[in-house]
Amino acid sequence: MAVTLNSEQAEAIRSYALEFKRYVESPEGKQDAEERQKRITFYQNFDRARIEKMDESDLEALITNLWATRMWTDKLYVVNRAITENGIEKLRKEFAELLHGKASISARYDRFLKNIKGLGPASVTELLAHVAPKECGVWNDKARKALDILGFGQVLPVKKYRISAKELDLFNDVLLAISGELAKGGVKDLDLLWVDYFLYEVWRTGRPAVIEDEDFEHDELVDNVKQIGLWLGFDVETERHIAKGARVDVLWRTKIGNLGIVTYAFEVHKSGSIDSLIVNLQKAGRNPTVQKVVAVSDSKQLEKIRGEIQELPESFRDAMAYWQARDVKRAYENLFEAIGIIRQLELVKESFGVT
Repeated sequence: MAVTLNSEQAEAIRSYALEFKRYVESPEGKQDAEERQKRITFYQNFDRARIEKMDESDLEALITNLWATRMWTDKLYVVNRAITENGIEKLRKEFAELLHGKASISARYDRFLKNIKGLGPASVTELLAHVAPKECGVWNDKARKALDILGFGQVLPVKKYRISAKELDLFNDVLLAISGELAKGGVKDLDLLWVDYFLYEVWRTGRPAVIEDEDFEHDELVDNVKQIGLWLGFDVETERHIAKGARVDVLWRTKIGNLGIVTYAFEVHKSGSIDSLIVNLQKAGRNPTVQKVVAVSDSKQLEKIRGEIQELPESFRDAMAYWQARDVKRAYENLFEAIGIIRQLELVKESFGVT
């Protein structure tokens, strides 16, 4: 269904269009266009027959070349987790249906996310965008924030980490409308993957200096905490049992010489019972390797948690730490940019780089 832009949205797009046109026509833009075409060719070379027979090295190439995983210091973490949680046969079947199924783009997206663990909406929509760039865009953190800047916060669920099939259809319709508006400004023939480049530029130049404290999605914040741990060199696990009756969202682990394992347990709290959260963290803290148990939430929820544990044993209070969602996001974004700058040095070559 076609989306009609209102005057404010159209004006917002035009305000960024001229600078984007300069970028597209610049040497950097032309180099990115060549890189973009290489990526499309790379992913389109994974035809159905190849995917149905792919081995672990093919799967590694398919996953580790995604933008969604390019900033991971341990890319094999994603690959190994996908194999462990799903099995190679199921991955072959579901990747084949995702990229070459006969159903609609949104239905294939929805099926894959329901059937496969370990890959999120950003990775799945990026795969679809490279195989079908005229039909699908990339739903990721940067695109969502850019759409909010452009005035689509009341049209699209820009605060949601994982959107439904119906919402993906609407998102792609909005991208088509943005492409049409950019064409009026002289940036023509943009498919939805190119529009993602435009949204990145909007985010880069128009993002607010202050990150809102209250706005976070549980699963997205879990991913942020997980990625920060990996960037810092920890072994990371998610949704793991750490002690009897205790399952936490994220574990950071490391070995210190001959002293043994050190563990940090994180629980992201969006809503629900604070008492249950505290009991879970108490149980997690009984694991002798756990040095800190960390509650992650907005400032109001963290204040409530602090109040609830005042009468609990001092040993538990000392083991507790509190991490505001806003600070998690800020740490994630700053580390993301730092890792990106370091990656430009190409200190380590990619094992399966796009060629």
